[in-house]
Amino acid sequence: MTMQFFAPRGADGSPMRIPQSFRRTVKWLPQIGDIFPRFVVDSTHGLLDFWDWADGHWVLLFSHPAANTPVCTTELGSIAANRADFEALGAKALGLTVSSIDEQVAWHKDIEDFYGEPIWFPTAHDPEGAVSEVLGMNHAKEHTEWPIRKSFIIDPQMRIRMIFEYPIFIGRSIEETLRVIEALQLRDNTGAATPGDWLDDDPVIIADDRCELEVVRTFGSVSKMLLPYLRVVRTDDKRFRMRTR
Repeated sequence: MTMQFFAPRGADGSPMRIPQSFRRTVKWLPQIGDIFPRFVVDSTHGLLDFWDWADGHWVLLFSHPAANTPVCTTELGSIAANRADFEALGAKALGLTVSSIDEQVAWHKDIEDFYGEPIWFPTAHDPEGAVSEVLGMNHAKEHTEWPIRKSFIIDPQMRIRMIFEYPIFIGRSIEETLRVIEALQLRDNTGAATPGDWLDDDPVIIADDRCELEVVRTFGSVSKMLLPYLRVVRTDDKRFRMRTR
């Protein structure tokens, strides 16, 4: 099903002046909470059925423009170097690009030689950007041939939990990706929210009205009201320290 929006209006009811060239039929695009679609691709680890491969794991699925490009080289090197943290979080990684498997395999060897770390995760060939198109990774105003740097964090139930979009010439922060996976897992395990710039030894937010006894049972410490609407608790319990850093 497709939807088309005509004469969009601002908060005051006045029409928004959108250039005619920007108006288009809007197809389905993945959103947070959606079940991620199943697809099959050829990868550097062989033919890969995404649902079967991802089963039971958190997944970072990311697009990148092409093999043998400088920014992508640094991103893959960073993912490779953070293998222990991905494994500690029960997370896999899968790259998606238009480059052929042969090009990617040769490129991975260069990265391994340069960084001294093996490329432990698969990267897939997306012929003519077909999968990238469905997932909203192709932005013609950024580049007419390459996908942008779009990332999805997907949980073991195949639900989309986070979406990042970066322009082609800005590298992603793999540290931020790991931080988000850790925060999402903490949320699932405890119901807590995480504040801005949260790291795993920082207090977390109690965003509901649970009793103090329940807070202590969950976190091993009492909460503190900083504002009438801001209640925090420290997570000193080592159960919530999943990463190796």
